[in-house]
Amino acid sequence: MSRKPVTIRLAAPEHLPEVHRMLIALAAHHGDEATIIPEVLRRIALQGPGARLIVATLDDSPLRHPVGYALLLLRPNMVTGRQSYDINQLFVQAPLRQQGIGRALIEGAKKLALEEGRAGLTIGTHPENDAAVLAYRAMGLTELPANGPRFAVELASA
Repeated sequence: MSRKPVTIRLAAPEHLPEVHRMLIALAAHHGDEATIIPEVLRRIALQGPGARLIVATLDDSPLRHPVGYALLLLRPNMVTGRQSYDINQLFVQAPLRQQGIGRALIEGAKKLALEEGRAGLTIGTHPENDAAVLAYRAMGLTELPANGPRFAVELASA
């Protein structure tokens, strides 16, 4: 596995069109349809206080569009009063997978969480995503026990 030289940075408005395309691809990969529009993505990822969006760009490419992204959401702990980040979405474009970009995004998220004084950083994956599970284990991430059943409440659409 060769490593691509990448730069990880906070997303800027010019990164959003490509992030939006990747978000649509991630949703499709999971059998979902992304209905988020670019303006809502901008509001959540760039202007909202509860999220950070980081992107990966290739250092050796004349194109400066992102080739991967991670969306971090703040998660408060109501016992300690501290906040952690959860990597809610992590995506690397298909031709560039297994080249260290996902690892670089996780390291970038860790660096950002430390700089902001967050209590921790978590990431999850679909139980059948064996490649991600193996990669996270290889990175030395601590595997957490399952939280148990979760349930959804249907809400009437507005």
